[in-house]
Amino acid sequence: MKIDDAFTYWDSRTSPEDMEEMWNHPEVHKQWMKSREKKGQVRFFLDAEKRLYLSRIELRAVAEIILSKHFSSQPSLCAIVEIISARFIDGIGPRIGLTGIDYATAEWLHNELGYKAYKVESAEDLRRPFVSMYFGAAYMTWLSTYEGRERSLQFIVQAYLGGPKNTNLEEPCPEWLKYEEALSYYGEMKR
Repeated sequence: MKIDDAFTYWDSRTSPEDMEEMWNHPEVHKQWMKSREKKGQVRFFLDAEKRLYLSRIELRAVAEIILSKHFSSQPSLCAIVEIISARFIDGIGPRIGLTGIDYATAEWLHNELGYKAYKVESAEDLRRPFVSMYFGAAYMTWLSTYEGRERSLQFIVQAYLGGPKNTNLEEPCPEWLKYEEALSYYGEMKR
C-alpha cells in the first residue's frame, strides 16, 4: 500500500484544536522541537514497512487530552493501545485505528449512548488518532459499568480485548499480563 504524503502529517488526521493541544503538551512539544517539526508539518513516525505509528509520548498525550476533556474516570487506554495496535494509527489486522474499535461500535457509542464529541461517519474516521482514542475511552467507560454493575479493571481489559461475554476472571489471563507490562511504559497518567 503506497502512502500519500498528505496522510503522513498529523494535520491531515487531526483537527486544528487537537493539534494546538498537542503542541501545548510539554513532552510532545519537546519531542517535536527536538526532531525539528513545524506547525502544520508534523509527520507521523513510519516503521520499516511504512506503517504510520505514534511515539509513546504522543500516544500518552492523545490519551491525556481525550480523557481530561471528555471523561470523568481515567482508564489506562495507552496500555490497551499497545496490545491492540502497537500504536499503529491504521491498526493491525482486522482492528481499525489505535484502539481497535470497529465502526459499528463507534456508531453505537455515538448514536445510542451519546458520545458526540467526535463524529464517526465511516470506518476511515477511526484512523484519526483523536477519534479512535475518544471512542476507545468511551467503550472502556461503558464496560466499567457493564450490565449495571461496577466492574474491575481486569474485567474491563479482558472485555475490551475479547468481548464482555468472553471474560473469565477465575482463570489467569495472558492478556492481563500483557496489559500490566504495557502499563509500565506509561507510569502514572496525568489528570
